Amino acid sequence: MKWGLVVKPNDKRAEEVARKIMKFLEGKGEIYLEKKIAEQVGGKGFSTKELNEEADIVITVGGDGTILFALKEIDKPILAVNSSTMGFLTEVDADHAINGLKKIVEGKYNVDERAKLKVVLDGKRLSDAANEITVQTANIAKIIEFDISVDGEVIESLKADGVIIATPTGATGYALSVGGPIVDPNVEGVVIAPIAPFKLSSRAWIVPYRKRICVKLAEESKEAKLVIDGRDYFTMRPNQKVCVTLSEKRARFIRFGESFYQAVRLKLVR
Repeated sequence: MKWGLVVKPNDKRAEEVARKIMKFLEGKGEIYLEKKIAEQVGGKGFSTKELNEEADIVITVGGDGTILFALKEIDKPILAVNSSTMGFLTEVDADHAINGLKKIVEGKYNVDERAKLKVVLDGKRLSDAANEITVQTANIAKIIEFDISVDGEVIESLKADGVIIATPTGATGYALSVGGPIVDPNVEGVVIAPIAPFKLSSRAWIVPYRKRICVKLAEESKEAKLVIDGRDYFTMRPNQKVCVTLSEKRARFIRFGESFYQAVRLKLVR
């Protein structure tokens, strides 16, 4: 077995957990360290793209941000270990990381595949989104104007702080905080959730994710920012358009049996 390890940088708790994981994995296969954790613990470092090429399973230690960082390049199965405060996408808490690894070694796990979104800005493909894209105002307290279309048909023309287009995985993140629904990951749909729309009738939509969803800034709009999974930022100017469709790539998570509904109940309903 070949293992990859991605760890939240500059976090003592995450580094401590990573060292325990490395010790447990000694003699159980090759270990490939992402560059940042390699700098902290010593050893050769690899990019996430190289980890995806070399590893059979990738372990992330941190929170949801660490997972999303890894998912930019990694489509191998990920065991997500939570050393953060929330970690909705994580599978095991730090204290149970070794037990989780024992189950993997014994073959007692499943792989949960999730959809990603292909993101194209004015004809140029950007990195895929595992959680969501947001088109949001680049200027605080200044709304933007835009059209939302599905397969070429305009469904909304809005003045708002922005809009979120989220996968079922991302529906429990930013989209949820602006009034979007919780979506079962088995639903083959995308959430379109406006951010502070200046329109009382505006509501969130759920659209089949095999359709082409576009957001086009109006000619008279202010400048906007396109953000992918909270990590990659691009400037959008009036008349520019970003479109998302279902990606050919998938996000893969190692699961040990806890259902999506259990995760919602334990991590969101408090």
